[in-house]
Amino acid sequence: MTPVEASRQISELPLRGLYTYWSEKRGARPWPAREEILPSEITSILPYIMLADVLEEGRDFHFRLVGTDVAYGIDPTGRRLREAVPEGSYREHICALFQRGAAGPGALYSRTSYDYAGVIGPRTIARIFMPLSSDGSVIDKLLIGQMRDRQIHADHSAWQANPPAILEDVETRLP
Repeated sequence: MTPVEASRQISELPLRGLYTYWSEKRGARPWPAREEILPSEITSILPYIMLADVLEEGRDFHFRLVGTDVAYGIDPTGRRLREAVPEGSYREHICALFQRGAAGPGALYSRTSYDYAGVIGPRTIARIFMPLSSDGSVIDKLLIGQMRDRQIHADHSAWQANPPAILEDVETRLP
């Protein structure tokens, strides 16, 4: 399957565009380098982007950049993933998802529904994890696109909530 064919599996157009951009930057290589990802070339997608260092062989992550839409309610920039998310079901889920995203090969597309108490219907968050490598052999950063379908409440963030139910709607590895 070519990256263009694979991109059709991504429902969210900005995330599809980010995956296509990442695929073009890497060419025939498994991953592009961080230096090849130019914010000036993806300005319309920047609110949905996170850039994280891969630490401890993919067991933890340090946020270098978090877009304004992703940072809704809390901005984890400069913090480790385990510091930014309180203990509980969401932390376990999101840490495992980041780890699978950093494992490669290729990109990982995920769409997850979170059922929150006091909210009608689930809230869905789609993410695409795209590895980056400075030396071409070791994944040292993750470029992540994330989009949510709606707010929980005006003053809540998924970063700080532990939903009683988490359902993986889609999780697929893309070339």
